[in-house]
Amino acid sequence: MPTKIRTNNPLLRELSALITRNAELEAMETEHRCLEGSLKKQTHNLKERIKEINCLYGISKLVENQQISLPEIYQGIINLIPFSWQYPEITCARLTMNGRKYKTANYTDTPWQQSAEVNVYGKEMGVLAICYLEERPESYEGPFLKEERSLLNAIAERLGRTTEQKQSETALNASEQKLKRQNILLQEKNIALREIMNQLITEKKNLEDRVITNVDLLLLPLLKKMKNKGSQLDKEYIHVLEDNLRTLTSSYGSELSKKMPKLTPRENEICNLIKSGLSSKEIAGLLNISYRSVETYRNYIRKKLGITNQKVNLTTYLASL
Repeated sequence: MPTKIRTNNPLLRELSALITRNAELEAMETEHRCLEGSLKKQTHNLKERIKEINCLYGISKLVENQQISLPEIYQGIINLIPFSWQYPEITCARLTMNGRKYKTANYTDTPWQQSAEVNVYGKEMGVLAICYLEERPESYEGPFLKEERSLLNAIAERLGRTTEQKQSETALNASEQKLKRQNILLQEKNIALREIMNQLITEKKNLEDRVITNVDLLLLPLLKKMKNKGSQLDKEYIHVLEDNLRTLTSSYGSELSKKMPKLTPRENEICNLIKSGLSSKEIAGLLNISYRSVETYRNYIRKKLGITNQKVNLTTYLASL
């Protein structure tokens, strides 16, 4: 700060004021230059951050594109990287994934290099490397800025997550395609199975019709003639045989099986005889067992068929099936 001149001379006083003002202006100019330098630095840093944001945005757009493959995404990211570094005109990049390399056209290994691992599902699957083709002033990491290291790590992490996502999508698409093919095969098999079932139903119906026709036209008339000529015991046997033949051509057997699938063969036999209207004494004579045994079988049958009401006639119940 200049010393003020104390004098009564107006010229000297004016000179002193001018010197003071000049010093103030020089101080203001120095401050202005400092502010201007700070502003330029902030502007430069802001531009660098904008480049980083543009890089990350470009990567997001690549990843969102469902029409490009994973290798195309890798190469697209490599092409974006140089524009986001401090010296894009001398920046080159290379990505090595599973032994395959993706790089910018100008890539050359140089001493001015930084790199980051690319991990997929926690395992190192590649390396992302950035090089300067010419020497530049020392900074945070060689010639590279601290922000560039952070950006490099962020890109490497995004590459790993993108690889995981695309691999999962590929596996899911393959599973969906396999499932579609299996569904088509299943539909075709179902169609073929329905055709076979329809054919079996038709054949079963034709067979049933033939059996019923043959029983009605051939067997029953013959049995009627035999019954007219036989003894009383023969007539009873023939009567049972007639009933069994009619049962064969009816739904009685299947209905009885539905009602009680645990009936023994002997119980089924006695059910047929009861249904034919034979008494316990007649059944005992036909089967050569005691009357008491027949009554015991009747009780077993009623329990297994769930007939708890004693007023329900077993013969009538079986005939209704």
